[in-house]
Amino acid sequence: MFDVSAVTESEGLTADVLFVAATRPPTRWGAPYMAILVNVVLVVEVFLLVQNPLLLLLVIPIHGVCVLLCARDARFFDLALLWMQTRMLGLLGNRLGWKGCSYSPLVLSSRHAPVPAPYW
Repeated sequence: MFDVSAVTESEGLTADVLFVAATRPPTRWGAPYMAILVNVVLVVEVFLLVQNPLLLLLVIPIHGVCVLLCARDARFFDLALLWMQTRMLGLLGNRLGWKGCSYSPLVLSSRHAPVPAPYW
């Protein structure tokens, strides 16, 4: 087993170095592939509508914005997609209809009417 008396105060704790490349999403030129794919699809759609080849140059500044968004957190687009799939749907879908993030149309408490006391 582990002998506590063998550890001296000068040794301290040993830390393993995390290999960061294993935890980062795959990127190209500083932006994740998902961001590049969305960037190219949107710019090509606008190009097909307007038919001006100069609009294809919009890829460069949009890519720069994607790189700036990923400079602080490499998983920015993954986390934004996760937020859209979970929280945004609850906010948009339920808040408009039920005035809250719930699937129930029942009003549980109101600001204008007092809440009745339980009968015990």
